[in-house]
Amino acid sequence: SLIDLSPEKEWSRGNPDAKVTIVEYSDFQCPACAAYYPILKRLMDEFGDQVLFIYRYFPLRQVHDSADLASRTAEAAGRQGKFWEMHDMLFENQLKWSILPFTAGIIFDGYAKSIGLDVDRFKKDRNSKDVKDRVESDYQSGVAVGVNHTPTFFVNLKQIQNPNGYDDFRNIIIQALGPQS
Repeated sequence: SLIDLSPEKEWSRGNPDAKVTIVEYSDFQCPACAAYYPILKRLMDEFGDQVLFIYRYFPLRQVHDSADLASRTAEAAGRQGKFWEMHDMLFENQLKWSILPFTAGIIFDGYAKSIGLDVDRFKKDRNSKDVKDRVESDYQSGVAVGVNHTPTFFVNLKQIQNPNGYDDFRNIIIQALGPQS
């Protein structure tokens, strides 16, 4: 399956010229996505410039009542240069906010404040058409390449079976890197 990549326009970490690109379609309210979060963080630390990691929104709105709001929260934070801080905050605190759908927005406003965002601008952005369109655009790009669960990972444009833990994921990256000169 083919994915259009434009790292300069996406939420990416690592080296845009890396030999290995990992794209994750993810839902901030998905427990499996939260389980992969520390694994991905550790892999990024280990592989650094050898890998480019791209995060894409895939809120499972029919299953997770705060998934869309969480995606828009991260996107709004990104408009102030703090996407990854909010990304980490949402996954690290998933158990706290995901069980409280009626107060998730208020909890997210607190996160925005704690990472130093202009909270009024953040709230305005979160509800803006631009932010909603960005989340929907990621979602539709996932649908177009057959994503139907989260997380879904692509390594160098090929969808992979979800790795069974850190070592499994690490081996996939090492294979994708090929022989090191």
